[in-house]
Amino acid sequence: MTQYTRNGKVLENFNHITDYLLDNIDNFGRSYVLDGEIVSRSFQDLMKQVHRKDDVQAQDARLCLFDILPLVEFKAGQSVMGQKRRHEFLNNFANIFADTGCIEIIPQIEVNLDEFLGEIEYKDYNKKMVSEGFEGIMIKDPNAKYECKRSTSWLKQKPFIEVSLEIVDVEEGTGRNEGRLGAVICEGVDDGKEIKVNVGSGFTDSDRRNYWDSRDDILGQVIEVRADAITQNQDGTYSLRFPRFLRFRGFIKGEKI
Repeated sequence: MTQYTRNGKVLENFNHITDYLLDNIDNFGRSYVLDGEIVSRSFQDLMKQVHRKDDVQAQDARLCLFDILPLVEFKAGQSVMGQKRRHEFLNNFANIFADTGCIEIIPQIEVNLDEFLGEIEYKDYNKKMVSEGFEGIMIKDPNAKYECKRSTSWLKQKPFIEVSLEIVDVEEGTGRNEGRLGAVICEGVDDGKEIKVNVGSGFTDSDRRNYWDSRDDILGQVIEVRADAITQNQDGTYSLRFPRFLRFRGFIKGEKI
């Protein structure tokens, strides 16, 4: 029983999940690949535990399952059953995962996106998942076979957020960006949360040259930053997941956020 990342690297710090599956391996009857995602209360804390060598604190991590296929089919690169049938088959093992506290099956709903009602159901479900703290949803073709490669049969649908933050410092880039802007260090408050974040993407090469040459002038200015979500740091402050520069909100130092 081995856990892998999508890139094939072994995950060794979630033994409470592996141990439970090993204790119940006879209930599966044959070798399967369980496809899912490890989640915890904090994305940043989880990333720190993934490859930690000692003092691992990952007991709150859960394995959220969304697919299953026999190992022989995984090695062949494609499943026999379509997505809908695979998920129905996965639910046959729901009793094994019940009340574990560390493994769960992600629910699915079926909607017809060619119909107006189906589009409404899809939007409402996506909104509900985001309000419950999830990043968004996956849109899947119910008849598509599992392919061991990137596929248009699975599409990620997640919203983004935009926050206005003040530039408090700048960092020079490295490598090809040496002598140009690497990142702007931003701070601000959004929805009562004190955010501190380095924003290093979203800039063109021209932006990096111009903003570095005028770095003293952009300090104190406010920019709009687009990100996937707000995350909490260990010191109680907040940061942004995958922040990218969107635009300057104005060109007045000290502009009110």
